[in-house]
Amino acid sequence: MQAGQQSNTYTLDVNEQNLTALLERSQQVPVIIDFWAPWCQPCQQMAPVLDRLVAEQAGGLILAKVNADEQQAIAAQFGVRSLPTLKLVFQGRLVSELSGLQTEAALREWLAPVLGDAQDEDSQQEAFAERIREAIAAGHGAEAEQALRQALTQEPELHTLRAVLVEYLLGEGRRSDAESALAEAAEDVEVLRPFRARFALLDELGDSTATSLKDLSARLAAEATPEDLYAYGLQAAAAGQFREGLEALLTLLRDHPGYRDGIARAGLLKIFECLPKGDPLASEYRRRMFNYLY
Repeated sequence: MQAGQQSNTYTLDVNEQNLTALLERSQQVPVIIDFWAPWCQPCQQMAPVLDRLVAEQAGGLILAKVNADEQQAIAAQFGVRSLPTLKLVFQGRLVSELSGLQTEAALREWLAPVLGDAQDEDSQQEAFAERIREAIAAGHGAEAEQALRQALTQEPELHTLRAVLVEYLLGEGRRSDAESALAEAAEDVEVLRPFRARFALLDELGDSTATSLKDLSARLAAEATPEDLYAYGLQAAAAGQFREGLEALLTLLRDHPGYRDGIARAGLLKIFECLPKGDPLASEYRRRMFNYLY
């Protein structure tokens, strides 16, 4: 470690044993690889500045120190010809580099683009998801699906985009594809949990899902039987049409309260589980359900 450098949890010394893990870590967090040597005076001058910049980010930036005298193979791998040399790596690729002594202002300017990318990743993901939803609404579902799958192939942890893909596939009646897309998520994250409840709705229906929503809607327009109201309610909710599904089950509760021992109430409760906590639609239909019950 360089003289005068303050140790922190965001700084590490790099060798051939931990280099691969470092590059994997750069998939989520930008990494400055600082090539230095004990005899390099500019390296010593720049060290406390780098340390301060990294500490400011509190985990949003990693400083990886490479003693070029001791780790000559790594220095050669990165094409280092002079010291100090800084390499900025993010998402597994080299973003930019600097050679020679740098001022704090120059370093901040150098880091600004990639730090902005890292900090705004969630908002960028949501903006992309919104464009995809607009494309689907405009009738470009196939193109939207292709874009989603391509993005998820590159970055499987983009859970907001996976949720949009599963939502689209369910809306298209492609349950098997939707379940496969959901199963590819290695983590149990909140944005994906409601889909498991929606799959449970389809399990509840069993063979009834052979009738499409369009056909069920036409049958309800002709004659709203309790069987069709129940099937439409669960199937519509599973496809993401929550208001339509809740309305069908509320109609079933109102007009046929004794159907299958009051199964309409149980169906309503199952749909509530598919909605995010605090969703106003759930609150609205809970009140209406209790009005009919009590």
